[in-house]
Amino acid sequence: MNLRLIQSNDIDKTKWNSCVHFAPNGNVFGYKWYLDQVAKDWVGLVEGDYESVFPLVWRYRRGLWGHKELHQPYWMREMGIYSVHVLSPTRIQEFLEHIPREFRHINIAVSGKNRVPESLPFTTVPQTNFQLSLNDTYETLTGRYASDLFRQMDKASSAKLMLTSNLKPEKIAAFYEQHARDRRDLDARFHALQRIMYNVLHRGWGFTSAVLDGDGNPCAVNFFINSHGKLLSLVPVASKAGEQVGALSFMFDLTLRIHAERALLLDFNGYERAVDFGAEPTHYFLLNRAKEKSFF
Repeated sequence: MNLRLIQSNDIDKTKWNSCVHFAPNGNVFGYKWYLDQVAKDWVGLVEGDYESVFPLVWRYRRGLWGHKELHQPYWMREMGIYSVHVLSPTRIQEFLEHIPREFRHINIAVSGKNRVPESLPFTTVPQTNFQLSLNDTYETLTGRYASDLFRQMDKASSAKLMLTSNLKPEKIAAFYEQHARDRRDLDARFHALQRIMYNVLHRGWGFTSAVLDGDGNPCAVNFFINSHGKLLSLVPVASKAGEQVGALSFMFDLTLRIHAERALLLDFNGYERAVDFGAEPTHYFLLNRAKEKSFF
């Protein structure tokens, strides 16, 4: 198998993106333009004429034994090997064995199609995501709702909430910055989020979504990306006031109503209440390898 390592700036973006687009396990996270927004440093392992590609996002791990490590950047649930060929155990093994030795630690998330052969020195930990087919009618979809979800929607109705897609990315990002629970590296995440949203909107692949309270103020926001037959929920976040009136439940319910009876999967992308909507589990893997320190 002809594999070569290519620096991100030297990658043929058309061929790379074409591979990700047509790969059975393709997703928005694998496109070069998406990677460039979330990763400061990355390289690509490429098979042949971009028949298979594997992005390797790295950073320098400081300390006494400073070294390079592969890591999973924020705003990317998973990546892995994308291929227009069958992702056979042999192909996966070849790619993993070609990861440069300079990356002493590996801690990344790969798609469910990237099943690592047991003979390789990696630890894999299954992770669960939830997706919901929107093929059915809205009435059929709501028939699978959890009872608590209806109570949340009653609160939203009493609060006279409204849904809008007119908020600009700057306002979505600012709301996220103010109300995000995880405050680590928040400034970097804030700027990366804006870059992602503008790149998606430029391609016509997504839309902003916000819930307004009775006074017209945002109490929950999100951004949806339409790619590979999936509508991906990227940044669902509510204020404390929004949480009290079921703002995100209201948002997702109306999103289902709008997109029902379409050949589309709603990808909840880690949203904690996805099961309440009748979403089904899908799996991906955390992939870890740590090399022993060398004194030579």
